[in-house]
Amino acid sequence: MKNGIVLGIAALTLLLSGCASTTYEMKGLSVDNAAYLKADSERAHGIFAGLDERLYIHEINGEAAGDFIKAYPESAKIMEGLNEVKVEYWHSMITSNGCVKFKAEAGNTYIIRKKRDGMSVYYWVVLEGSETPISEACSA
Repeated sequence: MKNGIVLGIAALTLLLSGCASTTYEMKGLSVDNAAYLKADSERAHGIFAGLDERLYIHEINGEAAGDFIKAYPESAKIMEGLNEVKVEYWHSMITSNGCVKFKAEAGNTYIIRKKRDGMSVYYWVVLEGSETPISEACSA
């Protein structure tokens, strides 16, 4: 019984540490060519993260930003220029995948926004401090 409790606590600790969000950094970044991208994730429910609407960055320009073990990030340092970003939305038992393309300028911060409408989720990118969309959907 005691071993089961200890194993349960250890497994929970490992699971929670694996869900910790880190910032993904693309290869070849420098101060002169880097921009910052963050996902519009909700963090209103504390330890009950399943109640929050979370948005994770899965892939940037064909490169995986994380994996099942390391988890997927909610922020990334990206290259200036055209970027194609694949994201995944999670809220309770609902998941959705999306993709946006936008042109980043070095030194700027961008936010991937989301809006759920029934069972559909829409994604777009804005420059931080603005609500004007600057992205387009990726081609299929």
